[in-house]
Amino acid sequence: MATGLSAWVLAIARALEDAGLDHGQLLRDVGMDPGKVGDLSYRYSQDQLTSLWIAAVEKTGDPNFGLKVARHVRPSTFHVVGYAMSCSATLKRAAERFAHSARLISDSAAVELTPLDGRYLLTMDLHTGGRPPIYQTIDTMLAGFLMLCEWIQGAPVTPVEVAFRHKKPADDRAYRDVFRCAIRYGQPVNSILFDAVALERPIPSANEELALVLDEMSSKYLALRYASRFAQKVRNTLIAQLPNSEPNRAKTARLLNMSERTLSRRLQEENTTFQDVLDRLREELAYDYLRRNDLTMDSIAALLGFSSNSTFSRAFMRWSGRRPSEWREGRLRLKPDDTGKALGAPTL
Repeated sequence: MATGLSAWVLAIARALEDAGLDHGQLLRDVGMDPGKVGDLSYRYSQDQLTSLWIAAVEKTGDPNFGLKVARHVRPSTFHVVGYAMSCSATLKRAAERFAHSARLISDSAAVELTPLDGRYLLTMDLHTGGRPPIYQTIDTMLAGFLMLCEWIQGAPVTPVEVAFRHKKPADDRAYRDVFRCAIRYGQPVNSILFDAVALERPIPSANEELALVLDEMSSKYLALRYASRFAQKVRNTLIAQLPNSEPNRAKTARLLNMSERTLSRRLQEENTTFQDVLDRLREELAYDYLRRNDLTMDSIAALLGFSSNSTFSRAFMRWSGRRPSEWREGRLRLKPDDTGKALGAPTL
């Protein structure tokens, strides 16, 4: 069952309060426990979240309610990912972290950051597997990300262009006020396009060493999300294969006594893929191995089932934005007391 963090519900609750409405009663009306809103590690089902969005928009009568919710997005809304974003070296690294770990925030989230001719395209969507989300949910995702970037940067961040799948509202002044750029509606994807210069500016509160620790926490939280799911069975099968050779889909399916097609279908039902499960496992183990000074980079690459150290290095660069050796050196530079602070990051 797809779920999402209650931190999003907290943002909705605050927007409802701004509108003079009792968020507690509205949550109870749709079968949600309002007492869990303050527990930022609690997860509501995606179906409950969709019901809440529908009820909130109906109750407020505000078609721009999603933009109002976005104003309450803070680092805690994105769990440990938001804290890592806050101390990233640049907004580009913050966006990479958001795209990489968005499914910690919501199992349904699909986020990708793509370089594009001196620009960066950030695409976002929700694959709920059930009722489609109403468009205000997507409004919050795009506007919330932009506003969080501005909050982190402490200055305006202006995109080149924003695109929405939904049609243009009768009055889109609220959208133009938020994004301050060209907006296209009725497009194939929901996206924000940034100039490279805008995303590569340094963040004043940058602390990449601390961000590396938070990346590691994020990886472990994502691994926990696989518990008691079919993906966990796939993960356990992969663990046994890794030290010997690079795992593949066909062998994994055989070990699980099923066809490759069935393997892919069951993973798709959990909004993931074979490659994603493998990447997440390798990433989690890589952090553990890199903390061990008795393991060389070649040894770690072999333990993770990579054909060479260079292949491992390229994969780790995708996950963390750094080479494995740089990550290891950065962790050594981090003060012992800093690892315990983690900006007050919540537990899952």
